Amino acid sequence: MIQLARLTDLPDRDAALRGLEEIFFLSALRTGFASGRERADFFRTWAGWYLGHAPANVWFALDGEGAVLGYLTGCKDSAGAGAAGLDGTIPKYEVFADLFAAFPAHLHVNVRPEHRSAGLGRRLVDRFAEDCAADGLAGVHLVTGAEARNAAFYRRAGFTEEHRRGPLLFLGRRLDTRGGILPA
Repeated sequence: MIQLARLTDLPDRDAALRGLEEIFFLSALRTGFASGRERADFFRTWAGWYLGHAPANVWFALDGEGAVLGYLTGCKDSAGAGAAGLDGTIPKYEVFADLFAAFPAHLHVNVRPEHRSAGLGRRLVDRFAEDCAADGLAGVHLVTGAEARNAAFYRRAGFTEEHRRGPLLFLGRRLDTRGGILPA
């Protein structure tokens, strides 16, 4: 049985964060680091802001034993997050800022390699989208590489609005602002 839970609702947050970090590095394209500090800085760049500023928007897929199988880091106010330092942390954050009003929330999701293609990533994305829609947000987005393999996953998950700028691809999913999610 798989449970979806927010970081802020977990009794053992430290264990969840260790699981998140492990999956993060299992999923990262970058594998070599000159030092432990460089590795820690890389993790802070891509996950640290969410853990510090938006812990209620960090979701986990947990097995029956409480082991972390996947996670989603999200932010419900991309424009505000940029002003709160995310644009100075994540490279190229501002490239799609003109689309944040239509798609104010954004996310990043990773699942343990041995649990991919089992629907966990989709469940995490849908849960975050439901949460955003319940808050009246019009859409959610992500940015990936224009040639990245994960784009097919996101398209299947309802991210049908696309904007390409150089090597980057913006994928947006519109939400039903009456509290539901539009069919993907």
